[in-house]
Amino acid sequence: MASKRGCLACHGPSARRTDGGDQRLIGIVPSFEHDDVAAYSRHPGEIREWILDGKPRRIREALGDEKPPLLQMPAWRGRLSGQELEDVVAWIRAVSDFEEPPAPAASGREIAARLGCFGCHGPQGRGDPPNPGSLKGYIPSWSGIDYPELVRDDGELREWIRDGGPRRLREHPVAAFFLRRQLIRMPAFRDQITEDEIRGIAEYIRWLRQPPPAAPAPAAH
Repeated sequence: MASKRGCLACHGPSARRTDGGDQRLIGIVPSFEHDDVAAYSRHPGEIREWILDGKPRRIREALGDEKPPLLQMPAWRGRLSGQELEDVVAWIRAVSDFEEPPAPAASGREIAARLGCFGCHGPQGRGDPPNPGSLKGYIPSWSGIDYPELVRDDGELREWIRDGGPRRLREHPVAAFFLRRQLIRMPAFRDQITEDEIRGIAEYIRWLRQPPPAAPAPAAH
């Protein structure tokens, strides 16, 4: 979505750090890396304001009548559907590693990173990378709508990690067909991962699937 809408033309390839040009004329175009996003957005609600209105209300009020740079963030309000907006926000939060999970979940994220999980499931497990031959054409994210259908409980998560898929789906004729046909298959880690590590990943996924925090109410004037 971000690529199709032209975001990467200004924010750089994969929204990583880029040369912002002459600061006197156009300002610095921030990347979506952690330090940049955290510097310009205090909470996920401000990420939405950047996309919809060109900059958050807090920053607009702070700038006042100050002359803006020539190159400005466009306002996408009315041009994106609600789902498109949330998809872009989720991607920015994932790429920037915007939020720090609490201790048990943070440990699980480290384990998942070490095992290479994010290489397939996207940054922080929030992506839906293409997967030719699969039922829906992509590798489901851990934070998306497909997860409850594919992983009913921690027991099935354990089967996915240890065996490459739960018995329920491996024995279902339609599900098994797509599990065999998809180009990228979930590896079976078996004895290469401990029970404590599986529990850590489960903690991280539970944290990841929590509803995003609501934006704080604007201060009264």
